[in-house]
Amino acid sequence: MHRPDITVSVWMPWRTAYWPQRVSIDQQVELALALDVDAISLKGTNRHWIWGAKENFLRTSIFRKNSNDTMERATKDAGLAVDLWCYITLKDPARQAQAIRDAVARWNPRNVKIDIEGTIAKQYIANTGAFLRSLGVLYRHDGTRVKVYLQSYRRPDLHMDKIDWRKWLTYTDHDGVYLLDGVAPQAYYKHSQDSVSDYTRMLAVHRVLERDIGRHDLLWHVTLPTFKEHSWYPTAQSLEWGIDFLRQELGERLVGVDFWRLGWLFEKTGQEVKEMLMAYNWGGEEPVEPETPFEQRPEGERWQVVGGDLRQRGVI
Repeated sequence: MHRPDITVSVWMPWRTAYWPQRVSIDQQVELALALDVDAISLKGTNRHWIWGAKENFLRTSIFRKNSNDTMERATKDAGLAVDLWCYITLKDPARQAQAIRDAVARWNPRNVKIDIEGTIAKQYIANTGAFLRSLGVLYRHDGTRVKVYLQSYRRPDLHMDKIDWRKWLTYTDHDGVYLLDGVAPQAYYKHSQDSVSDYTRMLAVHRVLERDIGRHDLLWHVTLPTFKEHSWYPTAQSLEWGIDFLRQELGERLVGVDFWRLGWLFEKTGQEVKEMLMAYNWGGEEPVEPETPFEQRPEGERWQVVGGDLRQRGVI
């Protein structure tokens, strides 16, 4: 089974570095390394402004020292890549698209996930096309394309009136290139611990959507829960079973997983999940067969080894 791209998201690293957790940026990156991730995903924008930029914290020096800019430098210094997730509402679509373009220019991510959800998104659903025209194709500093994913509801069938799914996933530039490479559903099975049943329904609904829009090439970079909301949080077993299920069902189309969010893994309720993820076998390397000790090998094989050694030394 192939190893997917592994990402862990941060929301407000300056808050995690502050009271009561007091977990420094370096400690946050150290945990990401222990989780064997490939990238840390920053919240890049919030509506029409760049999120977490150091100049946004002029009055609070401890926040400024632990801004997204600090996290980006520490992440890249540790040999990890940076991705972005960007929250939009589609109100004033040109400004929100430009904010994402500015964040891409600032932090040079590999991937951008567009987080759109809620009642406000439904209110401005007619602006979907205007936003996508303004966004266009995104590029890294080296000229390669940034991959873009729709990071929205896990169940399109339950939210058809809030998101223009067809337009998001079929919109192309003037060369006929899809602007979005795939989906990054917020696969949060809240109020349950039955991740497999929840993901079975999620995949079934998305298969219908893919058939209807004629895109069977959609890539999946699934957003998985590592957070606590009210009294709910994922158990280590439910999350592990969910990961295994998605890898089995999606195969090579599961190009990545993204754990939202890193800060919770420092909390007491997140310890079992953190330990599970640190021990999880993502694969990607050929297993090395242990060598059988000489004295435990069959007699014929032992004589072949001895005879070869004697011939090499000219004894026989």
